[in-house]
Amino acid sequence: MTLMFDLRSAILALADALDLVGVNDFQHGKRVAMIARETARVLGLPEQRLDRIVCAGLLHDVGVSSTAVHRRLLRQTDWHDRNAHCETGYHLLRPFAHLSQLANAVRHHHTPWCELPLALGESDALDSNLIQLADRVDGMLLRRGLDNPLFNRTGIVEAITVLAGSVLSPDVTRAFAAAAAREAFWIGLAPRHVLRYLADLALSEWHISIDFPQFGHVARLISSIVDAKSPFTAAHSVGVARLARHLGERVGFADDALARIEVAGLMHDVGKLCVPDEIVDKPGSLTPLEFSVMERHAFETYQILRHIPGLEQVAEWAAFHHEALNGHGYPFRHDAGRLSTEARIVAVADVFQALAQERPYRGQQQAEEIPPFLDDFVRQGVLDGDLVGVACDDLDGSWRAATQPLPGDGDA
Repeated sequence: MTLMFDLRSAILALADALDLVGVNDFQHGKRVAMIARETARVLGLPEQRLDRIVCAGLLHDVGVSSTAVHRRLLRQTDWHDRNAHCETGYHLLRPFAHLSQLANAVRHHHTPWCELPLALGESDALDSNLIQLADRVDGMLLRRGLDNPLFNRTGIVEAITVLAGSVLSPDVTRAFAAAAAREAFWIGLAPRHVLRYLADLALSEWHISIDFPQFGHVARLISSIVDAKSPFTAAHSVGVARLARHLGERVGFADDALARIEVAGLMHDVGKLCVPDEIVDKPGSLTPLEFSVMERHAFETYQILRHIPGLEQVAEWAAFHHEALNGHGYPFRHDAGRLSTEARIVAVADVFQALAQERPYRGQQQAEEIPPFLDDFVRQGVLDGDLVGVACDDLDGSWRAATQPLPGDGDA
C-alpha cells in the first residue's frame, strides 16, 4: 500500500469520536489534555513528554463507549467500578506500537498516587497522576458549570489541594495551583479556545506516517469502542467490514480498494457514540425526537473521518450508509447519482449484518430470512438491486462474512 496516514491526525480524530460519548459533556478529553499539559509545563517537563501527556489526556477515556458510564465517571469520583474502563483502555492501546506508550498512564489515571504499583515507571506514574488531576478538575468544572470556569477557580484549587499526598502527588498539586493562578488558564477552557490550543500543538513526535495496514489496526480499535456501546451491536462494525470486503471481492475490487472498504465498514458507525444508551438499547420503536437523535450518527461519522488526510473517500463510503438511491435517506439526502459503488456496498452490508444480529426490538434473522427484507429495500429504492443480488447469490458466504470475526481479532 502506498497510501499513508498521519498518526497525529488519527489521534485527534479518535479524540473527536470519544468526545461524542459525553453527548452534552463535550470536549472532556480535550480539556483534560490541556489541563494536564499546562500543569506539566510548570513541572518543567520537556516538549516530547508534554506531547505524550496531551495524547494520553485525549485518549484517557478510550475504554468508555457508554453514555451512562461517562456520566457516572464525571459525577461520582468514588464510583466503585471506575477502574474498569481504565483496564479496557489499557488493553485497547497496548497492542499498537506508538499508542502503547500511553497505555500505563491510561490504566492508572484513577489509581490514587499513594496506591500506584511500585513496578510502574516514574514517568508513567507522573503522567497518570497528571491525567487524574486534570480529570478531576474537569469533573468539578462540569458539575459547577462551564459557562464561567474562572469564577469557580478558588473552590476547585482548594478541593484539589486537599488531595495532595493521597490521591494526588504533592508536586502535581503545587504545579496545578501555580498554573491555575493565571486567569488565562481558566478562560482558555472555553470551547473555541480549547480547539485552537490543540490545533497549535505540533505534537511532532506523533506527526509520523503510518501505512494503510497500520491504520487498519487503528480502525479496528475504534470499531471495538463503538461495538462495545451495546450488547446488541457487539461485533456489528466488524461484521459490516467483513461483508463489505466480501462483496467487494465478488464484484472484482483490487486489493487496495478492498482494504479501504473494510476500513469504511469498521468505522461507519463511529458517530453512534453520540447517541445515548437508552436510545440505542430501546426495545420498542423510537419516537420522532429519539429518531432525530439517531439520525445524527452518520453525519458525525462523516465529520470525524473526513478530517483525516487521505481518508476523504472512505469517509463518504462510511457515512453514506443510510442514504438511499431514491434520495430519501439521511442525513445528506444524496440520490443514486451521488452514491458510489463502495458506498452502496457498505449500505447493503450494514442492513444485512443488522438483520443477522439480535436487536432490542426484534430477534436475529436466519440467513434464508434475510433476502426478502433486502428485496423490499430494493423495491423501495433504498438499496442497489445488483449488489443485493451479489449478496444473496452467495448467501452462505455473505452470512459467514457478516457473522464471523475478522482474521486476527483477539490477537495481540
